[in-house]
Amino acid sequence: MPVRCSYCSHSFNLSRDYIGAVLPEALAQKQKTHAVECPNCRKHIKIPVAQMKRFAPAPAATPE
Repeated sequence: MPVRCSYCSHSFNLSRDYIGAVLPEALAQKQKTHAVECPNCRKHIKIPVAQMKRFAPAPAATPE
């Protein structure tokens, strides 16, 4: 998922693995945003949970 820092305009990506690990916790706590630290300026950027849902990996199919 592409992210751009609103402070320094640095662009970076959040991996599907990271989103898959963080999203269940954010949903359990009923968060509307998730804070991510910019690797360039180290400031926190708020990412909407609804946007993270769109980039989340598809759930694994259950074997029958």
